Amino acid sequence: MNDRGLIVIARPGSSIGFALAGLEVATADDARSAMQAIEELDARVGVVIIDEHLYRGLTDEFRQDLNRSAEPVVIPVPGPDWAEGASAHEYVVEILRRAIGYRVKL
Repeated sequence: MNDRGLIVIARPGSSIGFALAGLEVATADDARSAMQAIEELDARVGVVIIDEHLYRGLTDEFRQDLNRSAEPVVIPVPGPDWAEGASAHEYVVEILRRAIGYRVKL
């Protein structure tokens, strides 16, 4: 049995929703504070879900180090974008594409 933990790193607006869902959350205002939160992670954390906006702001070198590391697994997820009109269907397809590595037709 794997007893690795999960943490969410999100901007202040969306971190509340994750916390209400019962997940451990680290709030980061910008990419620099997100990098600091990742560097300070407990060794028991195996999965990090990070707001895609914060992830894109990480330095290329930091992202490459994360990609080369076996743990923690870092998963960028899109945060809320009230200006974007994407459907729920498109959102689910994109999440599946990221998870399995190719686009599926639903």
